Amino acid sequence: MAKINLGLLDFGLRDERMNSMRIVEDLVEYARHADQLGFSRFWIAEHHSTGRRMAWSNPQPLVPILAGMTDRIRIGVAGVLLGIHNTYHVASHFKLLANLFPKRIDLGLANGVVSEKVAQMAVQRSNKESRALFEQNSRQLVHILRNEEELYENGKGIVIPPYKGEIPEIWSLGVSYDSLNRALELESNFARSIFHHGSDNSYEQERLARFKEEFYAIHKRKPRITLALAGCCHSSNLKAKRILMSLNQDTQVAKGEVFGTPDKFYDQIMEVTEKYGIDEVIFMSAALNVKDRMLGIELISDVFRLNSN
Repeated sequence: MAKINLGLLDFGLRDERMNSMRIVEDLVEYARHADQLGFSRFWIAEHHSTGRRMAWSNPQPLVPILAGMTDRIRIGVAGVLLGIHNTYHVASHFKLLANLFPKRIDLGLANGVVSEKVAQMAVQRSNKESRALFEQNSRQLVHILRNEEELYENGKGIVIPPYKGEIPEIWSLGVSYDSLNRALELESNFARSIFHHGSDNSYEQERLARFKEEFYAIHKRKPRITLALAGCCHSSNLKAKRILMSLNQDTQVAKGEVFGTPDKFYDQIMEVTEKYGIDEVIFMSAALNVKDRMLGIELISDVFRLNSN
């Protein structure tokens, strides 16, 4: 079978009988199991909603817990809503983590929407103003991480510990290839979602190929590209479809879906990767039940032979 990297994305969605702290406990077990099964990445999303069972809004405090409880898998946030965060604090937090857990920390940047009340409480600005500052904040964050000598010298005397240490792998997140220019400017990798609201599902392989060529010409390295999908892998097609339909009813996920038995799931993933011209997928499981979700990633690991890659 063809080689492909598979990572996982978690929104904190769980069975309604689980409270927020139980969801966090399950998140840790889910990440540990994914690590043992050979998945490439484990990303947690930042969302600020009004659900009383929310396990987190800002997932950054969970990153060192997940990294400390796993051995190989990369851990990251997909993505930090940089419009409502201080860039100095984000840079300080993720640089230290990148050195505590070398080559295992991912920093995704997203320009997501929050409520007006959250925006005002976080940064005393409207959501519109915060989102307008996203590009500026992204450039500033990358500058802080990559120009430590300039920050320390030139009379500024600023150090982001550890001095001369590693920095996290930076990812630009988007729902279409319209965000590729940001990735090119920031010299970041690129993660595209085809299941979020407003996502563009067009393939655009030629556009992606041009981006890769231009990226290499400017930065002298190849960018990493990944595609985010939602769905369910289960022992029966009917069960997988029912689980996916349940998620759709709860969250309005309606695109970028893959579901079915391991063989069907495998064929769908390989078809998607061929059409989009990518070799890594970030998968969000629709299963809210713990046993269904764990079974799903076990079946996926087995059919893709992740532990043999």
